[in-house]
Amino acid sequence: MSTIQVTQTAPADDSTILAAARRAVSDALFDLEQAWRNPRPDAVVAAARRQLAAAESWADARREGA
Repeated sequence: MSTIQVTQTAPADDSTILAAARRAVSDALFDLEQAWRNPRPDAVVAAARRQLAAAESWADARREGA
């Protein structure tokens, strides 16, 4: 099941859901890269967890046929 929240009232286009998931992965990866530049262990771990969760959501959306 995808963890991407969709706030639209009309049914979302499958490609819209996938695009949102890809954007979330990209944003989370950027956060991870920023945290890694000034490594504070807690910040890096938190950013890595966000990136993993976003990647899992993207994979779930793809599996669900989005």
